[in-house]
Amino acid sequence: MKFIQDISIDSLPEGIREGVLKAGDLALEKPWVSACAVVALPIVVVVGKKLVSKIPVFKYGHVDNLKDTVNRFENEVAKDEEHDPRRNFYARTVQTYYNLVTDFYEWGWGRSFHFAPRYKDETFEASITRYEHKVAACLNLAGRTFDRIPHVLDVGCGIGGPMRAIARFFGYKVHITGINITPEHIARGKRHNERLGARNCDFLQADFNQLPVPDNSIDGAYDFEALCHSADLARTFREIFRVLKPGGRFVTAHYCCTDKWDPNNPEHVAIMRQFDNLIGTFSFGRTQDVVRRTFEQAGFRVLSSENVFAPENGNEVSVVQGFEFLPTAKRWFVNSVWGFLWVAETFWIVPRGTTQVYEMMIASMDAYKAGDRLKIFTPGYLFVVEKPLLSN
Repeated sequence: MKFIQDISIDSLPEGIREGVLKAGDLALEKPWVSACAVVALPIVVVVGKKLVSKIPVFKYGHVDNLKDTVNRFENEVAKDEEHDPRRNFYARTVQTYYNLVTDFYEWGWGRSFHFAPRYKDETFEASITRYEHKVAACLNLAGRTFDRIPHVLDVGCGIGGPMRAIARFFGYKVHITGINITPEHIARGKRHNERLGARNCDFLQADFNQLPVPDNSIDGAYDFEALCHSADLARTFREIFRVLKPGGRFVTAHYCCTDKWDPNNPEHVAIMRQFDNLIGTFSFGRTQDVVRRTFEQAGFRVLSSENVFAPENGNEVSVVQGFEFLPTAKRWFVNSVWGFLWVAETFWIVPRGTTQVYEMMIASMDAYKAGDRLKIFTPGYLFVVEKPLLSN
């Protein structure tokens, strides 16, 4: 096995590249520096491997050949909306994406993989929990009568962050089943649930377009930015409609193009295509009007809809500002982590491909920012819909 990978100095960020070049010049001028580096290198690699082994991320034991998996994902992205090859194997695309990025999500974002509207004096974590509680309240479980504990689906549940927050909101007097297509998410979610003592919470590995759930059996359902991965939104909505009991609500935090979105504007198209390509979504051209019509065609009654990130709806921190407030998204931190991962990957301390995954994450963050600055996209168009009581 190679000890040091083939690398290009030109691939490094400017600041890191200058540092490497200066170190090289110093080594040439003072041979004792080179000698010390030769002696220290094996020690650094051994210590680095031991340190990384203590960190519960960046191991990628759940991914066979990380580098090849990243390359395959990037090669399968859509070239344009009309000829989108991923629609034929959307389930594999979603599973591959989350196998790649979950370590970074959990480490840099938290255990709830979604955005949240935020007040200026509010912490990121508090805003996440407040948003989850808002969604829980919109289910209207308190306003209905049940002959047993209500059963709710968390559609595309990630590793269970929202599930645990909503279960606590209801005092664990609700049964929440998390639907997820990714086995690694379910495994992590179960570990977190057990460690935190979450009750009446379980998981079901399934495609949200083919739910192994009986008709008219679920009291409510919600999702946080999961249905952006649906290649056929009409099919997904019909499936959720099928399993809900009449009078049951579905609350969804949906990715939407805003009224400022212009499909004839090359810059808008490029941003949304970059966004979809990098995170395995199908948000291109999905305005709130498109989503509303699709709900109605599936049989739902739309009770309310709002862009929770719009200032007029009470949001005080934009998506761009949210990234800037998050320490792990600050540019100096991003470059530092990139440099650490590059060194760690070069000496096989972390798996090959780790840096490439991180670059993909940073590029997707830049796409989020670009879309938010132009106000052509929101990650939080919140729809509350209901299956009519007299539905067949």
